[in-house]
Amino acid sequence: MKLKLSTATLIIFIILGKTSCQSQNNLGDFISHKCDSLLTNGEIKSLSIGVIKNGKIYKFHKGKLTNGQSPNNQTLYEIASLTKTFTGTLLAKAILDQKVGLDDDIRKYLPENYPNLEFNGQPITFRNLATHTSGLPNMFPNRPEIFEKPNWDELPFKINELQAGFTKEQFLAELHKVELDTLAGHKFSYSNAGANLLGYCLERIYQKPYEDLIKNYILQPLKMNNTYIGISEENKQFLAKGLNTNGIEMPPRAKKELQAEGGIISNLDNMIKYMQLELETDNPLVKTSHQELLNGKYGNFENGLFWQIFKNGDKPTKIFQNGGAFGTSSWLTIIPERKIGVFIITNVSGPEVHRKLSTLADNIIEYTD
Repeated sequence: MKLKLSTATLIIFIILGKTSCQSQNNLGDFISHKCDSLLTNGEIKSLSIGVIKNGKIYKFHKGKLTNGQSPNNQTLYEIASLTKTFTGTLLAKAILDQKVGLDDDIRKYLPENYPNLEFNGQPITFRNLATHTSGLPNMFPNRPEIFEKPNWDELPFKINELQAGFTKEQFLAELHKVELDTLAGHKFSYSNAGANLLGYCLERIYQKPYEDLIKNYILQPLKMNNTYIGISEENKQFLAKGLNTNGIEMPPRAKKELQAEGGIISNLDNMIKYMQLELETDNPLVKTSHQELLNGKYGNFENGLFWQIFKNGDKPTKIFQNGGAFGTSSWLTIIPERKIGVFIITNVSGPEVHRKLSTLADNIIEYTD
């Protein structure tokens, strides 16, 4: 009996050891299987996914787009609010260049006087803009009534109608109308207007258009040659057409002058390059982007420069962000300490889609433990 027990124990040890080795060797198979399972529920029609683990890259295109074809390396997607992390990277550069401080009054960089952009003598700062605690409205023009019991099939078209051709001058005029009702930094309130204001300030700081700043300081150094600010007629042919979960084709975002909140389109290969940058823990630009700005106000949850940061006891810190266009959902998670990153994007938008992408990213990360 003693010999049998020892043999059984040895067999179990061998099996467990083999499984542990396979978890690394079969990561590609695991990712592919998980993606296939996600597509079987019918809500998500297609997806592109890139995973980096210890420098090794895994990438897949799955499912069918609205044209009946699978996405591929040429497919462009609206990455929506992931654009904000690029804007945050530009802010990190401005901080490192000593052109701006996190707690500077943003009005120093505006062309007009804005006495309304303070509450009880406390102004809005760059820290507030990057953490969505400025108190600014969700969007300009500010029309909160359209979000009250909206028809989700129609809302994207209404937003586009409001924002089509929206100029910087109109943006500044809307900014004059803002009435803050609390101290900046006091409460979280998601603001695309705040991200665009940050982009506008960066333009004035560097005396260059936002598009040039993104190209010069991020896209060209990373050789992200298939990433663009805005949707041109030339690249529109490669843009994945988006759907909502009712299967209704959604419009791409309207053309407007300020695009720092969500105007970037990119492909899978380029977003993998961006993810590689975010895993460079010794890069001052990345360290500045990932710094914790809320000073422990929300316990384990923190914000970087438009990054969300989750600290879970002794486990490695998880840094993540998502993007939601009218017909596109994306998710990016990195764990620098474990040298792993996951980027997923699909041409479907809906309330449950981001949760499913987040779960898929977590499952992949857990598999590599």
